[in-house]
Amino acid sequence: MKKLITSFFIFCLIATGVVSNATAEADNLFKTPIVKQSHQWKIEIKKGEETGEGTNNNVERYTVVITNIGEDLDEVEFNTYRNEPNTETKYGLSLNDFQHEKFKQGQVFEFQNFPMSVKANELEFELSWHGKPHSKGVHGRKYKETFIFTATK
Repeated sequence: MKKLITSFFIFCLIATGVVSNATAEADNLFKTPIVKQSHQWKIEIKKGEETGEGTNNNVERYTVVITNIGEDLDEVEFNTYRNEPNTETKYGLSLNDFQHEKFKQGQVFEFQNFPMSVKANELEFELSWHGKPHSKGVHGRKYKETFIFTATK
């Protein structure tokens, strides 16, 4: 009888752990790591580290790594957006429209603890830059690439 009770108790502990892990995984917006890339850019989203502060159930935190895998670029700008429920409007996020005068091949921009609302199901990265100038004092042509990540929940 003791063996049966002990076995049942161990089974309950294991089952609770499996269910807890499955629930935690199911709650994640994105199955990480996720990588998207073009000939110029590589964007990777990884699970962010938990902060020591109280947890906020309205956001999940990720680490975003943007790498220039192509040629050296001038006047690079990063913009990020997430969708809003029940509207076509996109909500700008906290990368704060970072700008870099020069962004060399192999250079990396990393944003740790990037907050993402659990209500959103789409994350958009817009990266823009200028080509080589045609003459002194004139900007080159402006280019942009957009990467869209869709939540897995």
